[in-house]
Amino acid sequence: MKQKVTSANYAREVLMATKPVLVEFYADWCAKCAMMEDVIEELARENDFWMKVCQIDMEESKDLSEKFEVEIVPTYVVFWKAKPIAAANGVRDREALEEMVKEAIMEERQGGAKETGYEQ
Repeated sequence: MKQKVTSANYAREVLMATKPVLVEFYADWCAKCAMMEDVIEELARENDFWMKVCQIDMEESKDLSEKFEVEIVPTYVVFWKAKPIAAANGVRDREALEEMVKEAIMEERQGGAKETGYEQ
């Protein structure tokens, strides 16, 4: 099940998570975000045992949108052990998002994660 995240619960839901987290930044007015809704729901449902899927409304949590320099929605950020380790944007299929998370974790474990440019 996907989790709605705001500035108020971001630390608890994302940074304190015990498994990898895929965060989707979205906006209610975004047609591509609406297209991704079923994909995000399916991804959360099918992968709940090993990863967490969260959504952040960029209008509702402007501080987080600014922190992660979200200018295009949907934008996806992968977190692991309380830090952002990968990012992408645009329409993606479930398999591509799942693979993005897996690859980011593998790279991080090998000590070679890509620089996201985000600060904690």
